[in-house]
Amino acid sequence: MTRLLLLGTILLAAALPSQAGIIFTNLVEPGDQYGPDGVGIGHTPGFRNPGDYLTYGVRFVPSLTARLTTIQAPFVVFSGPNQVQAYLMSDAGGVPGNIIEAFSLTNLPAQAGQLVTIHSLLDPLVLAGQPYWFAATGGGATFADWTLNLFQGDPNDGGAAQFTFGGVTGPWTVGSGTRTGALQVSGNAVPEPSSIAMLACAALVFVLKIREYR
Repeated sequence: MTRLLLLGTILLAAALPSQAGIIFTNLVEPGDQYGPDGVGIGHTPGFRNPGDYLTYGVRFVPSLTARLTTIQAPFVVFSGPNQVQAYLMSDAGGVPGNIIEAFSLTNLPAQAGQLVTIHSLLDPLVLAGQPYWFAATGGGATFADWTLNLFQGDPNDGGAAQFTFGGVTGPWTVGSGTRTGALQVSGNAVPEPSSIAMLACAALVFVLKIREYR
């Protein structure tokens, strides 16, 4: 009987949600290193016409199937309103696709190189091995910066860029390199369907064994 109770305890513990953990990072260990240079987002000095802006995205692939909880990226605002619009997006054939969740970021740092923690309100499910994108822009009035991940041999940009000129938004274009905006994503791991089925079968056996002892 004691062994059966122990088995039940183990099964219940296995069924409990996991603690939040990192499911993607391009920060370099030790010390979560990145930067120090960055890519301009929003209405950068390169845009002469008012209202023109750049949206920049970073592709990531979760290591685990999880409920996304937080996203961390180093943003700084140089001019204009202290605000950045950010988006968690699906993948559409190698470029950002549909918006899964939108974030309005305010009170951003005045100095470059500080990680900003963004809390998800929707906790969307992201699948292990499935590509997603995190994109951000300062819009047509704000010049902001997204610090890049640490240089590791490939200086070419590998992020996705989308330009908006005269109110018309163009297609996404993706760089051929591997260096992108620094990014770290965390979430609560979710058991795979096969694991859930195994737990259900084990729980059923446990209940049947308990009945035998009655």
